[in-house]
Amino acid sequence: MNLIEKIENITDKCISCGFCESVCPTLGANEYNSVFGARGRVILADFALKHPGNNMELGDSFYSCLDCYACVNVCPAGVNAGVVSELMKEYIVSGASGNKNPIAELIKDSIIKYENPLGLKKEAAEWAYGIEFNKSDTVIITGHMYQMMPYTRAINKVRKYIDEAVVRGIASAIKNHIPLIKLSRHFYDAGLREKMNRDLKNIVSMLKSSGVEFDYLGSDEPYPGMFLYDLGYMEEFKAYALKVYNLLKERGIKKIITVDPHTHDLLMNVYPEYIPEFGIEVVYYTDLLNLKFKKFNGNITIQEPCHMVLHNNNFRAVDILNSIADVRMADRNGKLNMCCGGPDELLFPESAKKISVQRYAELKEKSDNVITICPLCYNNLAYDNKVEDFSEFVIDMISK
Repeated sequence: MNLIEKIENITDKCISCGFCESVCPTLGANEYNSVFGARGRVILADFALKHPGNNMELGDSFYSCLDCYACVNVCPAGVNAGVVSELMKEYIVSGASGNKNPIAELIKDSIIKYENPLGLKKEAAEWAYGIEFNKSDTVIITGHMYQMMPYTRAINKVRKYIDEAVVRGIASAIKNHIPLIKLSRHFYDAGLREKMNRDLKNIVSMLKSSGVEFDYLGSDEPYPGMFLYDLGYMEEFKAYALKVYNLLKERGIKKIITVDPHTHDLLMNVYPEYIPEFGIEVVYYTDLLNLKFKKFNGNITIQEPCHMVLHNNNFRAVDILNSIADVRMADRNGKLNMCCGGPDELLFPESAKKISVQRYAELKEKSDNVITICPLCYNNLAYDNKVEDFSEFVIDMISK
């Protein structure tokens, strides 16, 4: 089945009932412009395929999709508008319709050249300096996610004062002089960088205390290519993923411990689809924790990661939190979970901000103490010091 047939196989099922719009986070964040909602994306995809060559501007609609998959869980026809967006991004990248997003193009080139979206592969390993790891065929893969948050936060602070057309022009200029992207190493939130490094160290500490032996590849750690996949660069992703797999195979890696939901979903579900011989076990770090916890004197609420609860990946983090504290879930939880907006932060920071403000308010209605289990969620929801990463909260609850 070719790309167009894959898209049509989904869009033809749509009955245009609009149930998906009731749960789509990006629709309200974009003033209910229909092309920024789940139903609108399916209708737009169908129209674009039936009217090829019209040079429609499709990018913003599909690139703004959060890939949270909330839509499919309320659709009576089983249509996943998130998958439609993923396929349409691939369609745009192929040059079939619309203009390529210059920021996406820049990120793609940086990943291919420097193995990091911002050209910061060396900086992504600095958190681990001084930590002793075991020589093992089990390795921790960070996905560079915790490490990139301080840079995206600082860059977006600057972007608030620059017209978006200018931002895209700057991205196009840097793309033509790709080494300039390394200047991003000078733009980071120092406090957040210290906090994210500490979270990674907390994760390592808890795994070691649980008796888990594992290695870390340091500056050789491969960025898994999440943005290539998310932005629709499938041919580039296939080649890149194979390169990552070959590195892991050369190192004799048999098991991967992931620390963020996006990397976990990618390595667990996507890599085997494109590399049938992948065969490396993938496990989320919370599933390996074997610790005794004391009770928290209070209640908490949890921002569940979409790439776990809505992408059908099981993990123990919520069970652990339930054993520690009185958990009061937000009204939208589980298969109706509300995304934090984080995946939009690089391309659509204003939309991400609006979604995060709404979700923050919903969580705070249930408890003043908010626990996130994903670095994107933390970065997007940390409006006060009562929002904590799972690793930060749980490590303080370990019984001595």
